[in-house]
Amino acid sequence: MIINNTFFLDTHSYLKKVASDIIIPKIGKLNKDEVSTKTDNSKVTSYDVIIENELIKYFKKIGFINIISEESNSELIKDDEYLTIDPIDGTRNFINGINKVAIMLSFIKNTQCEFAIIYDPIADIFYHTFNQSIFKNHKQIKPQIYSNQIGFLGDHAKVYFKDIITSYTEKIRSRSIGYDVIEAIEGERSFLTVYGSKIWDLFPAMSFLKLLNFDTNLPDMEFDYSKLEKKIIFYANL
Repeated sequence: MIINNTFFLDTHSYLKKVASDIIIPKIGKLNKDEVSTKTDNSKVTSYDVIIENELIKYFKKIGFINIISEESNSELIKDDEYLTIDPIDGTRNFINGINKVAIMLSFIKNTQCEFAIIYDPIADIFYHTFNQSIFKNHKQIKPQIYSNQIGFLGDHAKVYFKDIITSYTEKIRSRSIGYDVIEAIEGERSFLTVYGSKIWDLFPAMSFLKLLNFDTNLPDMEFDYSKLEKKIIFYANL
């Protein structure tokens, strides 16, 4: 596959169709039999699976062979080149009719992120990283300059991260890592915490936060699997 501007424009068009056909008509309008609880107590809907299968089909057709996705959880995890897919990041918001959801993708090669995509299907805003830059609806944007720390720490996080975030303005989390990152891109959030994340939401988020010049309590920002069980905070340098 060739990764260029045409690729991102085509992907945006495809995700817009997925949003208009599936996400927008169904957000907050699901039947009980369309929602179930996974073993980790997170929610999944039949539309998470439908969208994921559609995305896998689309990306395989254009040349992505190794794909790791949230609901399929491919066994290709140890390959050194793979696409990650999170079909609906913020599933509880989708169920409850809260317009804070995202489709998240990343392409990892040799522990580096070649590109990442966070798509806001409600507002039709397409964010992507490529060539060490961030783009919003295909126009390059500059990282924000933050004047104070804004974000959310739960009670245990206040203790765990007391030496990292000492003073801040509280902003309740959106319950979507992807949407929290969107708020960071837009200057509305200057830090976010991640617990028990999986690569399909962590790696796209990391790609953007790294380019936003966020610091982290991680020893590095490589895209490897050792981070998955860690409690992570990403925060802006003021």
